[in-house]
Amino acid sequence: MRALLLLTLKNLKLLVRAKASALIVVFAPLLIILILGLSYNTSAPYGLNIGVYSTSFTADVESFITTLQHDEFKIIKYDSMDKCVNDIKLGFIHTCISVPESLAIESNVQKEIVFHLDPSKINLVYMIQETLKSKFNLKAQQLSQDLTQNILTQLSTAKTTIGDKKGLLQTAKDKNTAVSSQTDTIVSTLSSLDLGVSESTYDLAVISDTGSKVSTALDKVREAKTAFEGLNVSSGDTAVLTAALDEAESKLKSANNFINGTDAGTIRSLVAILEADLTSLKSKLTSASTALGTASTDLGTAKGSLNEGVTAIDDVLSSLNTLQTNLESQKVTDASTISAPLITKIEKVGPEGTYLNYMFPALLVLVVMFTSLLLGTTLVMMEKNSPAFLRNYFLPLNKVTFIMATYLTTVLLMVTQIFIILGVSIFFLKDSVGSLPYMILILLLASSVFTFLGMGLGYLFRSEETGVLASISLGSIMLFLSGVILPLESVSPLLRSITFFNPFVLAEKLIREVFIFHTAWSGLWVDLLTLFGYMVVLFLVILIAETLLHKHLVHRFLKHHHRLHRENDKKDTGKV
Repeated sequence: MRALLLLTLKNLKLLVRAKASALIVVFAPLLIILILGLSYNTSAPYGLNIGVYSTSFTADVESFITTLQHDEFKIIKYDSMDKCVNDIKLGFIHTCISVPESLAIESNVQKEIVFHLDPSKINLVYMIQETLKSKFNLKAQQLSQDLTQNILTQLSTAKTTIGDKKGLLQTAKDKNTAVSSQTDTIVSTLSSLDLGVSESTYDLAVISDTGSKVSTALDKVREAKTAFEGLNVSSGDTAVLTAALDEAESKLKSANNFINGTDAGTIRSLVAILEADLTSLKSKLTSASTALGTASTDLGTAKGSLNEGVTAIDDVLSSLNTLQTNLESQKVTDASTISAPLITKIEKVGPEGTYLNYMFPALLVLVVMFTSLLLGTTLVMMEKNSPAFLRNYFLPLNKVTFIMATYLTTVLLMVTQIFIILGVSIFFLKDSVGSLPYMILILLLASSVFTFLGMGLGYLFRSEETGVLASISLGSIMLFLSGVILPLESVSPLLRSITFFNPFVLAEKLIREVFIFHTAWSGLWVDLLTLFGYMVVLFLVILIAETLLHKHLVHRFLKHHHRLHRENDKKDTGKV
């Protein structure tokens, strides 16, 4: 147990013997936590660049854009859908939203808003959906409230109108009831009229017979008169005349009795009957006239009531027609459209693939980064700790040669690993064969940058353990600030702008655009030049570091040699 403790203490002393080693062991984890804490210690909204496309940027579209601009979203307007989608592939924007020029719901068809997303950014896709969901729901809620308020307004108008016109219907009902009552009265009055004619028969033959008798009597009297006047009256003639006159007198008396008699069948009785019938008929006609006058008055009143009822009904019909027109003007009647007037559709800008397709660029760059960093650091440390390290500086070789030798060694090993990885990936990702040459070139460029970074760390530290730990720490920092684990859009704006120049981010972006989107080289030259610039700058830094190290070693060697020479001189002088 004591031996184990002593060995542990020995290892700790070896680690902390060099100041740089102690600092790396203690402060490297703290530095990683500090950088991550400063990066993600923010509650500010995600810094998303959102592209908005519409055929026409109307007031509705501008209102939707204003809703998005309430947070720290950068809105970019596009008049071309292809350009908007292409900018997603190039990483200039995070999503492209296709908005219809009018968000007004005029039928039972829901308005569709299309979100175009990059499926390869797995952790960012869900973040965008969740972040914009609240804004989208707010706009949909506003439209739903407008539709509901419109329906409620029309229902309120219908309720008020029906309440107002209900009195007119009651008035029309009362008028119709009064007309019905008056009609019943008229019918009763007219039904009570006795317009029947007496069925008594008047014997007109009596009058004719009486006339004939009177005429005959007159003729007889005339004849008698004529005969009496023209003849000399004798006693015989007087008897004849007397007989004729008696006969005439008798007939005239009979006629007189018939006319003026009171017995039944005489003219006087007939006239009396006629007079009684006429009096009865006059009374009936008077009653009928009175009844007709009353009926006429009642009919006039009924006509007025009917006119008022018709006017009230016309008013109600007009109001009902207005209500019908208003209700028919309500085009949105579907419950699903009212509750969800806006719907979203997610479209991927890249081809469909598995999670391996989407994560492959990041995994590939991750392997290249750590391998290149560790190889570069390890090779430099091996050379520095080699017994021939000092002798190499006195060889008649350019310093660039040593640097390029270490670089080429690392690159050859990386090329071997790259070919192995890509060769195996062909069996799983057969559609990526055409983009393999471009991926190899990008990976070689990225490997060069990471190799020079590892070599720089190797020249910076003395012990191999410290250099390896520093390489791992640097790789971890670049990994955490790459967006692979946590999206870069969630870091603070200042650090976000810096992390975009992270070599890991640049390399992963280039591989993703070539591997997934098959982007042409014309759209990648900026990032390629940036990586190439990193490589050149790091090469120059390493060259300067190599020169300074050479001078330092030569100075130490001469100083050490001079000290030994002086000690030898002192020894020689002492002997003398």
